[in-house]
Amino acid sequence: MKILVICSENYSAGNSPLAMAVGGIVYGYRQQGAQVLGFSPFFNEFTNEKDYEPSKKFTEKLGNREYCVLKKLPNENDLLVRYDDYFRRAGIYSNPNERAYDDNHLRFSFLASAALNYCIETNFKPDAIHVHDWSGIAGALTKTVYKGHFENTPVLLTVHSIRYDCQFDPSDIHKTGLTIEGFNIDGYEFWGKASMLKAAILYSDKVVFTSASYLFFLLDADLPGGMRDFLESHRRKLFSVQSGIDRKKWYAHKEETFKQQRKDSIRAELRLAADSSMLVYTQLDSYSGNPAQVISTIMANLLNMNLQLIIGIPETDDNYPYFATVQEEHSDRIALIPLNKNDDDFYHRLAASDIFLSINTNEPSLSLFLKASAVGSIPLYNKRSQKPFIYTIIFDPNSEEISKKANSFVSEDGSPELILEQIRYAESIFHENKSLWDKIVENARSTEVSWEDAGKNYLLLLNTPGL
Repeated sequence: MKILVICSENYSAGNSPLAMAVGGIVYGYRQQGAQVLGFSPFFNEFTNEKDYEPSKKFTEKLGNREYCVLKKLPNENDLLVRYDDYFRRAGIYSNPNERAYDDNHLRFSFLASAALNYCIETNFKPDAIHVHDWSGIAGALTKTVYKGHFENTPVLLTVHSIRYDCQFDPSDIHKTGLTIEGFNIDGYEFWGKASMLKAAILYSDKVVFTSASYLFFLLDADLPGGMRDFLESHRRKLFSVQSGIDRKKWYAHKEETFKQQRKDSIRAELRLAADSSMLVYTQLDSYSGNPAQVISTIMANLLNMNLQLIIGIPETDDNYPYFATVQEEHSDRIALIPLNKNDDDFYHRLAASDIFLSINTNEPSLSLFLKASAVGSIPLYNKRSQKPFIYTIIFDPNSEEISKKANSFVSEDGSPELILEQIRYAESIFHENKSLWDKIVENARSTEVSWEDAGKNYLLLLNTPGL
């Protein structure tokens, strides 16, 4: 099967959550034997031009703009579109002051146009087009500017996060390849603006969310601007494919001695007491729901328990001064550690911890839970919809049979009292019932979802009648 993939970030470099996810999907496709031609922008700030080989120039059809395509070495099917007017900037979507570029709708509709045009010029005829977030406008282009070439080519959209929506003034509709007929409340209109996200959903043949739990959550949530009703109206084409994780990295070490080594290492690094306490890791960021209020509410209780708490938190966080004060008074029990985008750092923190505490999580793919489980750090979190994470078997203190199958601790909601109750269950088992604790860890580690699995499931979806 031939698949055209378009991504607004350089997935072949894999230096952001979106890029790593799309890179994983592309890897999964190729592991299943699919031929993938992938397109991303060439961002001068993040990419070394020496790693790429330039090709001849092309002219896309949406705005008749000339661009160059760079080929990734050694894999010549990972391509970058070079167009300095749009991509020679500081930042991908916004400037260093985090102000979004006001022409993002033009930048990424151009990217989609350039990718489609390249396929025509090089006679690459995809069996399917797989677009992601910002590049979802390609679905509309296959039905307008490039209708003669791609109108019968199915378009699959993966929504990695519904938070990322580019809204623009309707006066620019014609510049993006959209038709004015679709600009209405049932189409891509959003509070008087044109929405790239709604347009992407509207013109794609199937729309995939990165976990079943995320899709359930969105269909239950009170989303602004009537977005939930919009999703409901397209429910027949909404699906989920669970994002995977790197099998070689996350499933490499399952022996108990490895975790103890990681514990000893991180305790020495953070100057925590070298004892038998249960080690809990949490982080204060948008993906983990920023559980600062819950943790501060139950802090006195945590200090009276036989556990140590490691908090990943940026020094710029508003809650940092409070936690720094508590840490100074209890430096053998609590440690603060900076947050960064380095996946290796996250691996070592989870590999050392017994519990991964995540409250009110809004991470779409829930891959953090898969990563924690893979290294034996038991997820402890709260339900975020009526249907929990489909890989979850919840510990039940009232059922010995269920508890022996459990792989996580989950509260009914994110209230401090219920979160604390789950932490107490975990601490009690950890210190008083080692055989049960080891069984829960074993259950967690057996939850394996790799990018090979994701690629296989995407191909199954692409081959499903109706796409």
